[in-house]
Amino acid sequence: MHIKIGNLTVELSFPLAAAMTAVIICDSSMSVTICFIAAIMHEAGHILALRRYGSFPKKIKLTLFDIAIIDRNKQLRGLKKELVVILAGVTVNIAAAILSYALNKFFPCAFFENLLAANLTLAVFNSLPVDSLDGGQAVFLLLCEKMDIKRAMSVLDVISFIILIPIGCLGFLVLLKSKYNFTLLLTAIYLMALILIRKSGDIFSEMHSKRDKYED
Repeated sequence: MHIKIGNLTVELSFPLAAAMTAVIICDSSMSVTICFIAAIMHEAGHILALRRYGSFPKKIKLTLFDIAIIDRNKQLRGLKKELVVILAGVTVNIAAAILSYALNKFFPCAFFENLLAANLTLAVFNSLPVDSLDGGQAVFLLLCEKMDIKRAMSVLDVISFIILIPIGCLGFLVLLKSKYNFTLLLTAIYLMALILIRKSGDIFSEMHSKRDKYED
């Protein structure tokens, strides 16, 4: 599903659209809806940072597990500005968590408690030095200052698996204990799968390049 908002194209995957419909119908506690709100705040942080530096995304892809902002100008910004853009989402989540905590002190209610928890969870999770997460992108940029891109990506892959394997084990334990909560385990598997798919694509491209060079 594609939605045009001025020059911006929002691409919404069918699984996400189905999940959002189910949430609207079934989420009487609004806990999942609040998580969506926190996720929107996170992405808004990135977009505001892009606007701060004179850029605006042409496309935003929303899937069940990820929100990707297609930014064509990222190569034109320096390291410091790009780090600001990358970490802006986490910064907004932390600010929203602090605000939710303060509001809950004066107006105690489940909404502010859940909004606090959702924003803190997103901030901590996205700060992890894992490929595809904000923390991983920031670490990759810093590594690229010290080494070539290929080696930096290999180092990030190792760091990512060191972080994700314990998270996956914890997610499995949570699933066994709760009998239904598979979110953490599925997220860890999804992120590891993304790394493996990219690695296999890199290996295939390298083999193809070597074959073409040999045939020439």
